[in-house]
Amino acid sequence: MKEYSLEIITPDGPFFDGNVESLVARTSGGDVCILAGHIDYLTTIEYGNVKIKTKDSERYASIMGGFLSVSDGNAKIIATTAEFAEDIDVARAEKAKLRAEERLKNKVSENEMLLAEMKLKRALNRLSVSKKV
Repeated sequence: MKEYSLEIITPDGPFFDGNVESLVARTSGGDVCILAGHIDYLTTIEYGNVKIKTKDSERYASIMGGFLSVSDGNAKIIATTAEFAEDIDVARAEKAKLRAEERLKNKVSENEMLLAEMKLKRALNRLSVSKKV
């Protein structure tokens, strides 16, 4: 299978930079699979996982929002956060999930409610991706 260059960048710096055979990502329009030769493309990334397939491996990462672009046959993701499945601290994610659920049960302000919902989505996504190791 043909390869192309994929770069994933977060505010913390480069997350992934290498040649891949395919990328599957959750976008605002649904899941998309990027193969070599894909047309130029730009979309937003939702909360979800990405699957990165190289000729030697298949890895999953938890991505929290951002953009996916394909230009000149190469792909780039600029994400708010990114974490490979094998690097996820499951106990920490479980605690974050419980804290967010507790905040949602309490009557809090609308801003606190939105923040708790965002944190719950992140924790659930991280837990889901962690099971793909």
